Amino acid sequence: MLNRRDFLRGVVGAAALGAGGAELLAAARRLPWAALAHRLSGSVVLPGDRTYAEFALPNNLRYSALRPAGIAMCKNARDVSAAIVWARENGVPLVARSGGHSYAGYSTTSGLMIDLRAMNGVSLDESTGVATVGGGARNGDMYQFFGNRNLAITHGRCPSVGVAGLALGGGIGFNMRAHGLTCDHMVASEIVLADGTIRTLSGDHDLLWACRGAGGGNFGINTSLAFQTFDVGKITVCDLVWEEQPERVLAVLVEALDRAPRTFGSKISAKAPTSSSGIQIELLGQFAGTPAGLHELLADAYAIAQPKGVVTMDHYWKAQRVLSEAGLPAYYQERSRFFDQAIDHRAVAVVFDWLRRYPKTAKSAAFKVFQTGGRVNDWKPSDTAFVHRQSRWLAAIELYWERDTPSDTLRQNLEWQSAFYEAIVPIAKGGAYQNFIDPSLGDWKSAYHGANLARLEAIKRRADPSGVFTFRESL
Repeated sequence: MLNRRDFLRGVVGAAALGAGGAELLAAARRLPWAALAHRLSGSVVLPGDRTYAEFALPNNLRYSALRPAGIAMCKNARDVSAAIVWARENGVPLVARSGGHSYAGYSTTSGLMIDLRAMNGVSLDESTGVATVGGGARNGDMYQFFGNRNLAITHGRCPSVGVAGLALGGGIGFNMRAHGLTCDHMVASEIVLADGTIRTLSGDHDLLWACRGAGGGNFGINTSLAFQTFDVGKITVCDLVWEEQPERVLAVLVEALDRAPRTFGSKISAKAPTSSSGIQIELLGQFAGTPAGLHELLADAYAIAQPKGVVTMDHYWKAQRVLSEAGLPAYYQERSRFFDQAIDHRAVAVVFDWLRRYPKTAKSAAFKVFQTGGRVNDWKPSDTAFVHRQSRWLAAIELYWERDTPSDTLRQNLEWQSAFYEAIVPIAKGGAYQNFIDPSLGDWKSAYHGANLARLEAIKRRADPSGVFTFRESL
């Protein structure tokens, strides 16, 4: 339980918070944190506490100046319920955090952060193959639990990304063409609503429909999620880089992968030129076949130039090491669009035109595409809240910069990214991905939710009539 000594230790730690630390602590002192701590089986972390800086830090450092007045470290759904009720009683805005990877910083707040990281358990019903995952579990927890099993769901590549956030916004991964999105595997969820009520959702419940793809943070706090797993075995994976004739390579790669079977999942990145290198093409791929079969699929690209990199066949979970990325905190913005048609030579020409215009003054930039289609599109747009069921690719333009990048330089780079994006939108013809949530997007309601918007807004009014779960791009 939080006591006066604990709180004063936080006050002494104000200097460690840097500019604005004193004001943050002054605001925090006016709230009855001891009362919250008394209600929790978990703990309350305040500014200046030893673990505060680590727990408060978002993955996108662009939003690191926005820090919570306090953090409720919840151990179970009852803790989450108590934290929500306390926040409402005291007029404190709240936000839930699982992995903290909200691209737009929506998993941080100036009020109460409800942190679920302790709720990271994974269990399996051996008779049904249904895995139940805590609301704070991350991809890394899934890797560890399933590492010696021949089962999986569609998961992400970054170990620190929260499974709940991944699933609630759809959930892309290299399994999606063969098996569907993460949300397509969701069969049940426990959720804590705005009034503190704990509900279990299953079957054709409207709120479960909404949780399958509308995006996290809209309807409540999901404290556990259940997924139907599928069998996996040995797979071939690759991480290949082409440095020669990149425009031709990209054009033939997207054509070849359009013809590839559903058992091939991929991400292609066209990396912008830097002061020391030209445009490069990287292919990350997963194939339920042999290395020879993979080489045959990529034969047209190999004929243009020999790539560098690795192709290997291994047990599914061991092979994922080739495909995973650390996803460490950084300064970035990503802007996404679904391609509802083929990426043809005209689209490739536009991409390379804009990559060549990259100012080369930020840390890095890239145009990347994840291949969708397959099982993703076997569902109708109205079957789940995830409406993007006619796409062939998901494209994103990423921009990374450093903490000390001058403001004028950053503005120049962001303007380049926005102009590039506006050139892509009419070619792609699809919406935007709600898990790559974009603070620069003007048409976000229609871009994220399309024809499902009206139903989602009606569910929101019923589940959260007072707007407790609110952020700039919430329903």
